[in-house]
Amino acid sequence: MCKVGDIILVQNYNDNGIDLSRHSFVIISDEAGQIQGLEYDLMCNVMSSFKNVKHREQKLKYSGNYEVLYTDSIITDGGNGLDGYIKAEQFYYFTKDTIEYEVIGSLEPEFFDSLIQFIEDLEIQTIDVLDNIKKND
Repeated sequence: MCKVGDIILVQNYNDNGIDLSRHSFVIISDEAGQIQGLEYDLMCNVMSSFKNVKHREQKLKYSGNYEVLYTDSIITDGGNGLDGYIKAEQFYYFTKDTIEYEVIGSLEPEFFDSLIQFIEDLEIQTIDVLDNIKKND
């Protein structure tokens, strides 16, 4: 079971027609809803780690990326110990019963609140990724 603020590791997912595997996401909402006529029950932002100082500088140039320090999260197995970023302008919608995931941690509550405020204050266009919603046949 997962909840808002949790960090999950999704085993396989799709992003604009490309199959990807094993990536971290932070849960923004776990309430059922509809977008463009499709039902979902999980909305997330993707998280990534910085590889080095140059990578950090490059990624933080994008106004939709929100820096997350290693200390801003609690990772169950200790994690990789790296700082990273959340792509706050990209919303991934999932249907929980069609993806394989595990909860690997959570964001500190104060940091999660600051992330939500950052998202609300964004002045750029957001991107909705709907590739992982179960289509009604």
